[in-house]
Amino acid sequence: MGRILKYGMVGGGVGAFIGEAHRKSIGLDGKAILAAGCFSRSYENTLATGESLGIEKERLYEDYTEMAQKEAMREDGIDFVVIVTPNNAHYDACKAFLNAGIPVVCEKPLTVTLEQALELKSLARKNNLQF
Repeated sequence: MGRILKYGMVGGGVGAFIGEAHRKSIGLDGKAILAAGCFSRSYENTLATGESLGIEKERLYEDYTEMAQKEAMREDGIDFVVIVTPNNAHYDACKAFLNAGIPVVCEKPLTVTLEQALELKSLARKNNLQF
């Protein structure tokens, strides 16, 4: 129970308000640390954000699909991901991580359609993941 969880973040790069709010909230109890990210569609923004947060460059990704695949294969991969992208990008990002076997926390609204939300719920259950 005393283990520190490692998490990743998709979205929330330099200039985005909500990412910082989530990072502060997650860090309040000291039980999770940010270890990986794809903070922006701009890789330069991701690199700048990651550097400012002290994340190793090898764990800063150009897109969330690459991040999901590579983190799932790492022995020290993330324990969960937080999705804080614009609303219309939630579905695809969540799906990539659930398919990779990584639990997901998603900013609201979960998706833009009920059908997308139900599909993600089903995928999480099928893969026995917290979502």
